[in-house]
Amino acid sequence: MSAEPSGLRSPRLVGSYRLDLASGLWTWSDAVYLLHGFEPHEVVPTTDLVLAHTHPEDRDDVRVALTAARAGGAFSSVHRVVTARRRELTVALVGSVRTGAETGPDEATGFFLDLTAAVAERARDRAAADIRAAATSRGVIEQAKGVLSVVYDVEIDGAFELMRTASNDHNVAVRELSRVIVDVAHRRDVDRRAALDLVLGGGRG
Repeated sequence: MSAEPSGLRSPRLVGSYRLDLASGLWTWSDAVYLLHGFEPHEVVPTTDLVLAHTHPEDRDDVRVALTAARAGGAFSSVHRVVTARRRELTVALVGSVRTGAETGPDEATGFFLDLTAAVAERARDRAAADIRAAATSRGVIEQAKGVLSVVYDVEIDGAFELMRTASNDHNVAVRELSRVIVDVAHRRDVDRRAALDLVLGGGRG
């Protein structure tokens, strides 16, 4: 499977469908049956069946898309499918409507796209980024605690309490305060103790 330039997987085209808007009967390609956890032609695909295998939290979105289909034009929905084998997938339903000259919208055709791998990969990347950010943040906080421990001759827990108190007093995130403390520690043109007293609010001395 080829990757997008961003490194994330592309959605996988699963199969096609046709929907009779009057009867609510669907015609599925074999792959769409398999997507829903059925063997080809094992069940009769209907709108009720589609909704039954849509995650309960997403059913209203699918209903809205199908209502839009009956009004004519293009429609789409991104939702979760719970297959007959109880597997949860993220899919996109895309389609357009054929409108008869006298009957109005009568048939929708389109495709199911399997977004599961792409969504999972994006979630993994986001989680990894959050972990990296947390690790970086934690590193700065630990450095700041070490600086205060040395400068004020207190235990690590006491150093963190100084930071926490200053954070609350000045409504500044501990992470941001830590960066300032570490920056002060690396400066040679200031009295570090006096500068840190100011950073912490003048409460030390």
